[in-house]
Amino acid sequence: MSQWSSAKAKRVLAALLRIGWSIKRESGSHKILSRPGWSDVVFAFHDRDEIGPKMLARIAKHTGLEPEDLYTSQLDSKRSPTRAWSGLALSGFLC
Repeated sequence: MSQWSSAKAKRVLAALLRIGWSIKRESGSHKILSRPGWSDVVFAFHDRDEIGPKMLARIAKHTGLEPEDLYTSQLDSKRSPTRAWSGLALSGFLC
């Protein structure tokens, strides 16, 4: 059984931003995310899209996302100095 459950794309993107990813550029539903020390990643989902466990595991592999990151509130991330905002990048694996 997977440690991932499905989640809305809006929640996944918010979690990625909280753990240090930033939007480098955007075209329609395609967002290029970047974060220092990582390859750029293409996040190609609409906010209301449901992302399943397999795709979440794949996103996690390329971004460092963990299941608990999806359910951490923004208030918790602001209190945690280890989750400071920075820009990292991902490779286009979702297109």
